[in-house]
Amino acid sequence: MTGPSELLEGAQEQERLIGSERMKEVMESLASLEYEGLVEVMPGFLPSLGRVLEARTAEIDEWGIEKGTDFFLTYLPRITEKMVSSDGDIKNELAMTEEMSFNLKAGNMIGTQVRIRDGGVSYSPGLAGERDFFIDIPEPKLFRIMRGQEDVMSGLMGGGIEMWREGEEGDMEKAQDLLPLVTLVLAKLKLDGMV
Repeated sequence: MTGPSELLEGAQEQERLIGSERMKEVMESLASLEYEGLVEVMPGFLPSLGRVLEARTAEIDEWGIEKGTDFFLTYLPRITEKMVSSDGDIKNELAMTEEMSFNLKAGNMIGTQVRIRDGGVSYSPGLAGERDFFIDIPEPKLFRIMRGQEDVMSGLMGGGIEMWREGEEGDMEKAQDLLPLVTLVLAKLKLDGMV
């Protein structure tokens, strides 16, 4: 069976990739993996995906954030649930994480509200007016993180990932409470360059 990395490699020559059936096939292959399979493929898959997306920024802009959000939210909740239900450490850390909601914007690809409550994670398309804080990752920063050239933690600590803007302050204590969970998930997926 062809895995997500091989499908992505084969898709790079496609003239139009963003939003295509081939990209759906790649993501469906990833989301269909068992947790152990995710751990095995993510260290190679995520940097490759970052390179592919970076080469397709014009397509991403044309596709638009609403369609991009809908696309990724087809797969992200399934992957998240698989990780939480399969890994006791992640499940325990999530249970200890304070209840919160935050907006996550990743370039022009995804804009979603993330809610952590009762030991679970849920996603809603669009950026909510009422939230505890926000995380805004510009596309160049996102692609460098995905390729393992920069880490998430330094980005969150004032290194290019915005969590505060004049007039858009948030609950930084809750934002800090999220960091151990983020660190654990990245380590579990063996994304060492991102920690």
